[in-house]
Amino acid sequence: MDLDILLALNRLAGRDTALDALTVQISASPIFKGLPLMMLVWGLWMLPQARPARRRAGLAATLVVAVLALVAGRLMSLGLPYRARPIHDPDVPLRMADTISQDTLGGWSSMPSDHAVLFFALATGIALVDRRWGAVALAHALFVIAAPRVILGFHWPSDILVGGLIGAALALVAVPLLRRILLGTGLLDWLEARPGFSYPLMFLVTHQLGTMFTSTRNLLAVLRDVALG
Repeated sequence: MDLDILLALNRLAGRDTALDALTVQISASPIFKGLPLMMLVWGLWMLPQARPARRRAGLAATLVVAVLALVAGRLMSLGLPYRARPIHDPDVPLRMADTISQDTLGGWSSMPSDHAVLFFALATGIALVDRRWGAVALAHALFVIAAPRVILGFHWPSDILVGGLIGAALALVAVPLLRRILLGTGLLDWLEARPGFSYPLMFLVTHQLGTMFTSTRNLLAVLRDVALG
């Protein structure tokens, strides 16, 4: 079934150069991936309501959980047994998009999808704050995040399913808990009383989540190379 779903979606690849280019951009660009959800978080944060504390606590908790989800997804992909991505499996009769080669994402295990862990955690957290916008975030996770990565052969459908379940479960457990902590300890009030500190911090976190910490990971890689000489 995993292979059947993969090949059914992969039929969209390698048919049209322009469609391939668009699919690759959607799969790679923060403009399509993380930034729309961060705009949604900021929009929900700024909604004019008489008592916004519960909503804002839920959003703050969602951001914290999203960071944890991204770290967890990456650690699991490193720690679990290696699974070849479809584009690296010579036995899978894939159609290749024009700009994708078998060297793409070389060395990275396919299971679980760290994209799925992150974006389904975000969608679930947003749904706990606002069901309507949570449905929009879930659709984004399915059609903007998950589908292109299967179409291009970056992931097996089961990678997406497992990653999505991990992210959603993490958010369902941790977001309500962190929200209670933020409200019960007065930490949210403390942060909101210091907008000169809390809003730049929130901008930094949302920027890094929106770009999946690419700049931070690149910096750490350079520092590691320098340290190792």
